Amino acid sequence: MTSLNLYILLLMLAAVLFVLVPVLRYRNQGVNSQSETREQKNIELFQQSVDELDANLTENLIDQDEYEKLKLELERNFLNDMESGKVSKQTSAASYTKLVPLVLMFFIPLSSFLFYRSIGSGQELVLPELIEVLNVSESVEDQLTALNEIAAILNQRFQRRGDDIQNGYTLGTLYISLEEYADAARVFSQLSEEVEDGLDKATLLGQLAQSQYLLAGSVLTPTVQNTIDQALLFNSNEQAIMSILAVEALLAEDLASAANYWRRQVSQLPVGSEQIAQINERIATIEAYLNEPEDGVTDVESVERLANAVELTVTVSLDESILQQIEPGMTVFIFARSEGTPPLAAVTVSPDELPVTVTLNDSMAMLPQFNLSSVQSAYVGASIARQAVAESGDFQVLSETFVIAEQQDPIILSIKDRLP
Repeated sequence: MTSLNLYILLLMLAAVLFVLVPVLRYRNQGVNSQSETREQKNIELFQQSVDELDANLTENLIDQDEYEKLKLELERNFLNDMESGKVSKQTSAASYTKLVPLVLMFFIPLSSFLFYRSIGSGQELVLPELIEVLNVSESVEDQLTALNEIAAILNQRFQRRGDDIQNGYTLGTLYISLEEYADAARVFSQLSEEVEDGLDKATLLGQLAQSQYLLAGSVLTPTVQNTIDQALLFNSNEQAIMSILAVEALLAEDLASAANYWRRQVSQLPVGSEQIAQINERIATIEAYLNEPEDGVTDVESVERLANAVELTVTVSLDESILQQIEPGMTVFIFARSEGTPPLAAVTVSPDELPVTVTLNDSMAMLPQFNLSSVQSAYVGASIARQAVAESGDFQVLSETFVIAEQQDPIILSIKDRLP
């Protein structure tokens, strides 16, 4: 950053000199030319006056004493005119020479810098520093701060260039990671209007559907379904869409359809992706269950326990002190999270079902790449709200952070505190 500023300053100085030197040369040449013309006329007039005096003396129109006096006066006037011309020339050149450089030296760099900072990409110069902070920071708070600052800078760039697909896609996925689902939906909605019909548009619509799905609390609303339908027109196997449909199939206890959606999702993922191994494990478990079901295994929750080695049992109850404050339309969201990630697992129940005991596992992840198996420590929580992300006035309780592998006993939560 410091070196870049130095280079910018040097370039500005070079630009000033590039403009200033020719201007001063031209100005000085003009001043010199005018001064020389004036001097030449003064000499000619002086010589003409002396010639007239000589003629008058020759013709005896004036005597010798008068001639000497008049000639002395002419010479004095001539010298005064010559001296005044030199002073005027020096004053004009000196004043111009001092004024112009001062004005240009301050005005050009300052105005250029302010102009660049206001409508240019000056803010983006701090991106490398923020990315470095993100890579080396061990504090979750510092990482979240850096991510939010990066998102703000990318959003400024997106406001200037809404057709920059790469920048917009990065911004949208970053918003999803920060759980800013409304902003993510805004970005992906605008991007999907900028690209032509095809696979790229399907990808953007897939991310838009995912943002809308998470914003709606993992509910397949008509808006989400409409976006899904549009994406499938351009790519029948769009991976984000397949992930949503697989989750919906699991919730509907349609295991065969869930496995099929996951197979189609795998076909769209890069070879060697970690997601492929995770999804293939789920598919294999479901296939094994469908082909050779265990005795007594009759529901989808049993299959999900087989499909996932990581499980957390959570018991949630409602404190009687807030029983009368629960409003119609509120939902209980039970979730597991790790610092700086979207929900690793989540399930919803009605407030009327409390107290309730649920088992959270990888099949309940909002995003395949962020699940309980992908982290070492986590915390669980429960909220009573109208949407997945609790806001001021909603009720919420959070556990302490714990090591997942060491958590054997059920986690007990009682909802009673209202968010400020």
